[in-house]
Amino acid sequence: MEKVARLLIARGHRASRINLHFGDRLYWRLPATNYRGRPEDWRAFIARFLDADPVTHLFLLGDRRFYHRIAIEEARKRGVEIICSELGYLRPDWLVLERDGMSTYSRMPRDPAVIRSLAQNFESPDFTIRCTMPFWRVAVTDIVYSIGMVFFPLHFPHYQRHAIHHPFAEYAGWIRRWLLSPVEKRRTEEAMQALAGTKAPTFILPLQLSTDFQIRDHSPYPDMPTAAREIIASFAARAPRAARLVVKMHPQDSGLTPWRKVITALAKDHDASDRVFYIDRGDLRQMLRDAAGCVLVNSTVGLTALQQGCPVKVLGNAVFDVPGMTFQGPLDDFWSQASPPDMELVRDYVRLLAGAVHIRGGYYTAEALALAVPATVQRLEQGLPWLPPRVPACQSATR
Repeated sequence: MEKVARLLIARGHRASRINLHFGDRLYWRLPATNYRGRPEDWRAFIARFLDADPVTHLFLLGDRRFYHRIAIEEARKRGVEIICSELGYLRPDWLVLERDGMSTYSRMPRDPAVIRSLAQNFESPDFTIRCTMPFWRVAVTDIVYSIGMVFFPLHFPHYQRHAIHHPFAEYAGWIRRWLLSPVEKRRTEEAMQALAGTKAPTFILPLQLSTDFQIRDHSPYPDMPTAAREIIASFAARAPRAARLVVKMHPQDSGLTPWRKVITALAKDHDASDRVFYIDRGDLRQMLRDAAGCVLVNSTVGLTALQQGCPVKVLGNAVFDVPGMTFQGPLDDFWSQASPPDMELVRDYVRLLAGAVHIRGGYYTAEALALAVPATVQRLEQGLPWLPPRVPACQSATR
């Protein structure tokens, strides 16, 4: 964000910033306001800030953290345009620049006719990968950010963290996962060999992070294990006896949830131990290409599945849960009635999604920032592409 601010200032604009903890200060070297107050006083503070220092745009990294939600509410009262940036719905080298909010609050239309019409305003996207997101760089950035937050609490004594787990607990989980990786690799290979020996229909369940706001704010589930329990119960009771369910761990899961133990127990509880397979790695794109269907809460894996022509059932609130693209019936019916998406509609949807709410680039490398920073400033100056205001009915996460 600092690079975006510097370019904006160089082009004659004004940029203001509020730091909420010391990690924020480490990555921001321009003048800024530091908020050291209590969470309960934040609303009054941000209201005074917006009144004393009028802004035209409120630019946030993510939109559902405690401080962000309140800032959005107060900014909206004052007619400020809300713009959220985050890793893209499209992966791997895309970022979202979205007006109002993401997911439940996104302006991406759910009406196929509107999607087809608006898509004509944009070129078909080029999915050639232009930059990568090395895991080690993401990890180092996160560690430095967390160290600033944890070890300098006196500078921001009342900061309310948005994460569920303490960052050091997350790091311990990663170390344990790394130590167990040879064992998990062997177990995954054994599971894939067993699946390769059958022509039975195979469904994919990509796990999501319980800490992610996609689960916490954009789904009907309190956490991912609860969602997995419902999905496995439905699969065991309603899927064809020959069908198989592959449950895949999220690549960025720290391992604090003992997923193999959880999935094994759920499968056993529903007498489906021979039909449910857990893996912690693998080529998900290839799995989806060969799958009979993909069941998820609202993971962006759904977009990958749709582009592969794989039937998708969404259980939370996802921008791509569109009639004609995803299965609209109950989960219990999906196992036997899943049908491929309308690929022409999928292409139009991706065309609109890429053109209207995405830019190329990322946060973690010089190459990624060289793409993202000028594209962000250009969008801020020219205005984000128009999309119709979201439909209120889409604001609730339903199954």
